[in-house]
Amino acid sequence: MRHALIAAALIAAPAVTMADGLSYTYVDGRYFSTDSDAVSINQHGGSLSGSLAIGPTFFVAADGSYGMSEKFTIGTQSGKVDTMAASLRAGVHHALTPVLDAVVSAGGLFADVSGSGDFKGTSDNDFGYIAEAGLRLALTPSVELGAFYTYQSIFNDDSGAFTADLMYHFNAQWSLVGSASNGANSDVYAVGARLNF
Repeated sequence: MRHALIAAALIAAPAVTMADGLSYTYVDGRYFSTDSDAVSINQHGGSLSGSLAIGPTFFVAADGSYGMSEKFTIGTQSGKVDTMAASLRAGVHHALTPVLDAVVSAGGLFADVSGSGDFKGTSDNDFGYIAEAGLRLALTPSVELGAFYTYQSIFNDDSGAFTADLMYHFNAQWSLVGSASNGANSDVYAVGARLNF
């Protein structure tokens, strides 16, 4: 009986969050790890993102990430690569149903890559652009699903990735988040927390 009451409370508490629709004002922090193919290098690191609602349909979003690669060897040289990236985007969301939103955003992207070990002193950075489109679904008052396609152009390379998000709302402010992305050269898995305002 006690476990049933706890489960009911966890499911019912987030109903306040969904009553006003999906939140577009939040801060989100995650740990990520990549699973790359033979061409790319595995990395792990952290990301921080945020979104601010502007009126009923618009929002601005920013994110930053820092990743460290595993040690790898090219010829006789061994070392690691650190990657920093940041983007700033403007977006719009539209309610298709009371629990389903279509979301589109686009903006600028910056990335910096630097080497360590035998690759110390090797670095490169570039400015590019990023665009994203997808859907957010409040499956239940406590569970949210997201599906997005992200396209970016940077370092003279165009690439895209599909991302699936899963979010569990503990209450009106705090959510547990997880995601999996599939790109041409690597998959990215992330887990973290979101603070909704």
